[in-house]
Order: sequence, then C-alpha cells, then structure tokens
Amino acid sequence: MNPFIQRYLIPVAAALVVGAALMFAVGPLVGWLVAAVGTLGIIFSNASSDAKFINQIRITAEKVESGVLPDPLPTTRTDELGTLAAAINRLGRHDKATQQANTDPLTGLANRRGILQKLDNAFKRNQPLALFYLDLDKFKPVNDQYGHEMGDAVLKKVAELFLACVRDNDTVARLGGDEFLIAFYGLTDKALIEERAKKVLELINEPIWVNDVRIKLGASIGITVAPQDGATVEALMHAADETMYAVKKAGRNAYKFYS
Repeated sequence: MNPFIQRYLIPVAAALVVGAALMFAVGPLVGWLVAAVGTLGIIFSNASSDAKFINQIRITAEKVESGVLPDPLPTTRTDELGTLAAAINRLGRHDKATQQANTDPLTGLANRRGILQKLDNAFKRNQPLALFYLDLDKFKPVNDQYGHEMGDAVLKKVAELFLACVRDNDTVARLGGDEFLIAFYGLTDKALIEERAKKVLELINEPIWVNDVRIKLGASIGITVAPQDGATVEALMHAADETMYAVKKAGRNAYKFYS
C-alpha cells in the first residue's frame, strides 16, 4: 500500500468513521466535532513530523556537501522521505570512503592522491594557481634523537602551521615523510606569493614545543605558478620539486621561484 495512504488517508478515514458513529450515538455536533478535530490533529501531527524530518535531511545533505561526515539518518520510514534518507546515507558513506582515500591519516591533510585530484580539477577549469613544494629542514635529527613518535607529533604541529598560512579554498597536503605541498588557487601575483612564502618561513622558524621539548626547524620551498611553469599537473609539480632541491643546495630555509 502507498505510504501516503497509510500515513494520511487511513487515519483520517478512521477519524471520520468514529465521528459518523458518534453522530448517531450522541449527536451531530459531537460527531462533527470529533471528526474535524481528529482529522486536523492527524494531518497536523504527520505534517509536523514530516517537516522535522525534511529539515533533518536538509542539514545532513549540507554537511555531506561540505565534506563533514554526519551521523546517518534514520531509515525506518518506508515512504519517499525514507528512500531519500537512505540515498543520502549511501552518499555520505561514499564520501567518507573517498575522504579516507584522499587524506593523510597522521595530519588530516590531503595526501598525494587528494591534492593531485584537486590540482587536476583546477587545470581542467584553467584556474591559475601558485604551488609551493616544501621539504622540512633539520627534521631528520628529530626522528634520530627523539624517535618517530616525537617526529609524528612535530609533523602534526607543522601541518597546523601550514594551515594557518592559507585561505579556506586553498589546499595543504602531505606527500609523505616531511614533504608538503600547498596550492594557492587564483594566486599569481609575485609580490603576494612572496608574502605567503615569507609567512610560511616565519611560522616554521618559530620553535615548536612538544612535551616540553624545543624543536627548531626550517623549510626549503620551491615555487611554481600555473599555467606558465607547467602545462600539466605533473610538469608543475616536477618543476616545483626541482626548485625546492635548488634551495636546499643553496643553503636551505628559503624560497625560490622556478621562473
């Protein structure tokens, strides 16, 4: 049977039947009153419940769209709203799997796969951008002296510092080890790019405290700008990587443009 009939027509019909019976048993006024109140009450109750559930569906859909992983919607309903809720739950599970595949588990940043997808999308839209290829300086001694657990804690702190240097629509990624990428979408002005690079170096040069241990790092940054420094994502990243190594050879803890 159609869920709409089950939720609305059958209860309303029952209220009308009761009202009709009371017309003969008690009187027309009481019968009509019971039928009217019962019908309106059923409609109002169901409509209120539906409106509340629709709002819950809307909030959940907005969270999924923004990348947040919400709690699943209840799927006990068998009507159209229940079908919609089940579909949004499936979409959320798919997005969760995609997010996990594209996220670095240690820092929560995008991983190599995640940023490659974002860069590929930017190239398809012909969106200009500046790309920073970063390698931490003086990080290896942290692992050697304090162990990998301390190294992981430092990398998490570094991720927070890099996130403080970007806008909401930019992407920070950890490629692995102590290598990172930052994509500044729509940023091509050299002076503004230099401001970002100086901010990154300023923050990374500040001492990092982990469990009362003072860690001093730096960063070597290779900078490329799309589209002039690379016609493809791979070419742009390769040029930035080469430039970063040139910075390391020249003395580290600085930035350099590819062109």
